[in-house]
This record gives sequence, C-alpha cells and structure tokens, in this order.
Amino acid sequence: MVFRRLLGRIHAGFEWWEELDIAEKYLLYMAAGMYGGTIYGTYQRRARLMIPESDYLLASFYRVDEQQKKAFEANWSDQARLAQRQPGYEWTRTYKALDWQESPFQYITFRMWDQSTNYLRMVQFDPTWKELSKRVGATCTEQKDTVFRILIDDSVKRIID
Repeated sequence: MVFRRLLGRIHAGFEWWEELDIAEKYLLYMAAGMYGGTIYGTYQRRARLMIPESDYLLASFYRVDEQQKKAFEANWSDQARLAQRQPGYEWTRTYKALDWQESPFQYITFRMWDQSTNYLRMVQFDPTWKELSKRVGATCTEQKDTVFRILIDDSVKRIID
C-alpha cells in the first residue's frame, strides 16, 4: 500500500515535470544549483573554520652598526620574550647576515601571529612593548616592518597533519 502510494507520487512528479516549459525547467535547475552551492559552500566554510590557520606574518628588517650588535641583540631578546607571552603569538624566527657589510640588512625577523588584531593590540596598548621598541630603535640605524600573507604552503608539517 505504502509502496504503491510512493510510486503514484513519483509518477505524478514526472507528469508535472513534463508539463513544464523549458524556461520553468531552467528556473528549477538554477534554484537547485543555488541551494546545492549554498549547502556546499557552508560545508567548506565550516571545515575551514574548524582548522584555523594563522594569517599574519610580520617581517622586520634591521640595519645595525657592528658596535651596537650586542646591545641590539639584548634589547631584541627582551622584546621577543614579551611577544611570546601575548595571546595569538605563535613563533619567531630571526636570521643574522653572514656578510655584515654587503648585506642590505643585518637582521631579519619573521614573527607569526594568528590574527592581526592580537599583534596590533600589543603594539598599540602595551607600554612595555613601546619602551622595548624605543630601545631596539635606539640600537639600530634602520628598521622596516612588512606584513605578508601565505599564498602557497608546501611545508612538511601540513602534509603530516
């Protein structure tokens, strides 16, 4: 009985579909695509939000006189220790030039934050950070900060995860 009623409904649906003109059918195809795309897009967005990715890479370039090298490294270390205790901080990598005189900069630092707001909150509202930044600025001749976004990541860590 239930099976026969189900077959009757399916047959009625096919008859209804055959009575539609081409414009009405295209409208239904478009509506089905819209709903399908909405469901798929929502699924993809939720999957991406479940695995948050860091998106704020700050690169700092420093030119330092050789006489100020030790003072700069001490002040920079204090600044790095403060950053490590902030919410949203992930990691820091600092590189020192091997050829001191020929390099366009002597130190380059990459610091990863999970969001720009965490970094900007520290820079704008933390008085200790401001004081340490003055000390670092006093020991280097030039400092330049640049923000990068990741376009392609082929690191081994991502493959393992």
